[in-house]
Parts: sequence; C-alpha cells; structure tokens
Amino acid sequence: MENPFKFGETVKDGMFCNRVKEVKKLQSAFRDGQNIILISPRRWGKSSLVKQAIHKYNGKHISVQIDLFGITSKEEFLEIYVRLILQATSSRFKDITRNVGGWIKNITPYISFTVVEGSDINIGVKLPRDAKHIDDILSLPQQIAVDKGIPVIICVDEFQKINDWKDGKSFLEKLRSVWQHHSNVCYCLYGSKRHVMTEMFNKSSLPFFKFGEVIFLTKIDKSEWMKFILEAFNNSGKSISEPLIETLIDAVENHPYYIQWVCRIIWYNTTKSVTKEIVRKSVEELLVSNSPLFQNQTYSLTSKQTNYLKALVNGENQFSSQRVLQEYNLGSQGNIKRIETALQQAEILLLGGGAPEFSEPYFKPLFQRKYFLN
Repeated sequence: MENPFKFGETVKDGMFCNRVKEVKKLQSAFRDGQNIILISPRRWGKSSLVKQAIHKYNGKHISVQIDLFGITSKEEFLEIYVRLILQATSSRFKDITRNVGGWIKNITPYISFTVVEGSDINIGVKLPRDAKHIDDILSLPQQIAVDKGIPVIICVDEFQKINDWKDGKSFLEKLRSVWQHHSNVCYCLYGSKRHVMTEMFNKSSLPFFKFGEVIFLTKIDKSEWMKFILEAFNNSGKSISEPLIETLIDAVENHPYYIQWVCRIIWYNTTKSVTKEIVRKSVEELLVSNSPLFQNQTYSLTSKQTNYLKALVNGENQFSSQRVLQEYNLGSQGNIKRIETALQQAEILLLGGGAPEFSEPYFKPLFQRKYFLN
C-alpha cells in the first residue's frame, strides 16, 4: 500500500487537506478577474492551495504558474514568462508560430521545440537582450484573453524575490504599470516572506500597493486534520486513535508541512495500529532529521540573540521590561527590535502576527535540549 502522506511537494485532491473556504475565495477571484495576494510562512501549503483551486475550477480559462525560486533577473523571468504562456495556449507547432507572430509583433524571439512521442511540445524561448518592448511581453496574458475570449490566470510563487534582483525595484514598477490595465487577467501573487510581502502590498510608496485582495493564510483547524489523518490511515489499512492524532498535531504545532511529514514517518513505522510509543519515536525521528538544519541556524547566533530565544522558550513576553532585559542580559529596550529583526531574517522567528513565534516546530524542542538540558 502506498503511503498516503506527502510533504515537500504540491498536492491535490485526496492528499489535500481542507482549505475549502480559501479554495472558493481563489476561484471567485479567478472568475471575477480580481487580483489576489496570498501570504503565509514557508510550507504552509500556498502552492498546493493555488494548484487545488485551479484544478477544481470549472470555468473555462487558461492558467500559468511561475515559480520565481531560482530566477535571478528580469531577463530570465521574461523568457520563462513567454515560454510558459505559449506552452499553456498552444499545443501544436503551427499554433505556436502563428501566436508568436500575432501576440508579440514587435519582438522576434528565438523559439526552439522539443517533441517527444506521446507528449506535448516543449518550448524553449530566447529573447533578444536589447529588447525594448517589455510592455508587449508583459501584456501577453491580456492579448491572449481578448483574442481567445477566455480569462487568463497568472500565478507567481515567491513573488517577493523580485526585490532581490539587481534592477528588481524598477522592474516591479514596470510590472505594476502594465498589469494594472489588464481587465481580463487575474494575477495571483504569493510568497513566504510575510514581512516583505506585507510591506510590498500595504506600503503606499511601493508600486504594488493595493494591487489586489490580500489573504493571510492561517493554519488548518485541528478538527480538519483529525478527520483527514483518521481517514488516510483507515483507507490504507492501518488505524490510529483520535488522542494520538491530537498528540502528533500538537508535537509539530499544527504546522501543515510537518504534520504530513510526521504522519508519513508514523505510517511507515506502523504495521497495523499506531501506538503511543510509535508516535513518540516518529516525532524523535523527525527532530533528528532536522538537527543539522538547527545546528546551522544556531551556529552564528550572538549572545544577545541566544538570550532572547531563551527568554522566549521560557514563556517571557514582556521583552522590554527591565526585569527581562536584566535577567537575560538583552541590553537596552531599543536592542529588542534589532534582535527580533535579525532572527526574522534568519528565518528563526515569525513576527507581525502578534506574539513572536518560531518558524519551524523543531526549533523549540531542539533549542531546549541544547541550552537547558546540558
């Protein structure tokens, strides 16, 4: 029997847990041509949510999904942008060549084709480096939507990475200046750097201010995970009790990625029925797997940053109080903001949603072992 739990990749249908409300909201945006911004920490299921919403969307449409992870320049983005759009709208060589001539009249890109028997055409696109018609390229989705009479959905993952490009800020201005005029295209932009994404779409001086409806993705309700996990085990010929499901969910702080991961380990470690000891050993196996990453994260921490984390683990929440500042040797009140910002940039802390939280559920137990149990 195949393991019913997956992590580290996008999932859909039977492997996709809940998010019914969010799926409906995305589909409503697709239908209305409403731009939408999806923000959440890493590995909370944004990509799977978008994939599921598109997969279950019944309206006639053309959709393109672009992942900016690994893309480092606007030139590379534009070539991938054109390639994926052409690939989504054309299945035959004749269609592609006709569409290029009709939709990108002012630019002559170099296009290569790879045809494998029984597969779709794979397209390679090379744009002239001196191309001055970026507006025409960025307007492709709108031209296609008008030409075919079909709405187009453009989904861009890790959108905040454009900020890191050499000319990223000016390119964001260009994107906004073109995309804001597209009435037949829905732009779904999502990213995992919550503080960066929030600023990009809520700061009035930045180009993407109020570009679309912003959704902050929250964790899936525990009751939904209970049903999902119970059904997955039962359907695969194994059993698990509700109290043990609650134990494993709490052990990974209801984090979607780690719930799937620890359930996958538990399923492998179980012959027929899950026991308390199997859950304990499986959680420990997950912690051991993440120990090298934890060591890397804590290797370069300053003494003040380490002391702040000790205070957080001990349940302190008034970091600017004189007692906490003195007891944990944190320096002045003004130093707290610098410490928190550094820990956020190191992807150890999540800020902005109320009290500071650890980004990863493995961090707190491993930190306790390293600094409190020795």
